[in-house]
Amino acid sequence: MFHRQFLALRRLGTSFVLALGALAALPAAAQTLVVDDFSAPAPAAVSVLVGVGEESLNQFTATVPGGVRGVYHHNYFNPLNSIAALAVGNGSLSSSTGVGARTEVLVSYGAFTRPTGDPNVGGPLLGLDLTPYNAFRFEFTGVSDVLNVIAVMYTHAPLDPVTPLYYTTAAVNQAPAVAGGTMDVILPFTASDPFNFAQVDGIVFLINRSNATTNVSYNLDRFSLVSAVPEPTPAWLLLGGAALLVLRRRKSLPQGA
Repeated sequence: MFHRQFLALRRLGTSFVLALGALAALPAAAQTLVVDDFSAPAPAAVSVLVGVGEESLNQFTATVPGGVRGVYHHNYFNPLNSIAALAVGNGSLSSSTGVGARTEVLVSYGAFTRPTGDPNVGGPLLGLDLTPYNAFRFEFTGVSDVLNVIAVMYTHAPLDPVTPLYYTTAAVNQAPAVAGGTMDVILPFTASDPFNFAQVDGIVFLINRSNATTNVSYNLDRFSLVSAVPEPTPAWLLLGGAALLVLRRRKSLPQGA
């Protein structure tokens, strides 16, 4: 009897150790860094293009990294002279392109911005540590058709000064499940690449730089950095499961043992 009780207690201790080890091996909780929720400016800044044309909007706002957001609106294909409209701020980046027209939108932060308006003068170095993250997230609503989304990161301090890597890029083409519906775009990047993710000094994303679709409209409500990992299981669930396992084993012992 004593021997079997000792074995049961030893199994209980082993189960707790295994549960604690499993808990320690779990990944950290998912993290999110909102780069831009487009809450500023309010009212929104607006660009309207007719025919083929382009316009730049440099917006100073404390709500984004570096304090300045650069927006480039470019209607590059428009045989019917349709109107292309862009509104940035008041909670959204909204683009609407007329029939037969193709429009690209470029939004920049940090070193990619041109706050003075001079293309030779970059914006502030962000110095962001992106090692806790592994993807960009774009939260769209009102998406009429497929979007081409590209993200580029820049570092002022490459890891290898002999063969420096200043830029890294990720891209995806994605369509909404229903025309005019929502679309959650997760654009992963590989932190193991020889790029200095510990010091990212500029971020830029482009929408429809490479997209032959015309007459596209969408709203981008939030642009974030995320770590796409599951939440850890609470310790009490693991330990409770281990205790339940041992109790079941003890109940299986012959009566009087």
